[in-house]
Amino acid sequence: MSSTMNPQAPTSSASGPTRVATAMFVVAVVFFLIAGSAIVIGQAVALAAGDATGARHWASALAPYAFGGASVAGLLSFALSYRAADRTEPEDDRESEDG
Repeated sequence: MSSTMNPQAPTSSASGPTRVATAMFVVAVVFFLIAGSAIVIGQAVALAAGDATGARHWASALAPYAFGGASVAGLLSFALSYRAADRTEPEDDRESEDG
């Protein structure tokens, strides 16, 4: 093999539950990023218009959705990190007993 060629990475054969959890994680991250951006942009617009009360109401109306999405994404990332650790550990970690 030439030094200019990279060896191919092993293909991932993720199980069904892992694929579902990964898809749910992606949806949750996108959701909370959109909701968080909507909070920030909405507050900026309200403050630019001089409506501090409107900015507070805007944030309190959208915050449960943004925080809920962030919570779901955090829990799924925690669960997926354990799943990834199970797949990346070498199968035989112990030293040879022959020598």
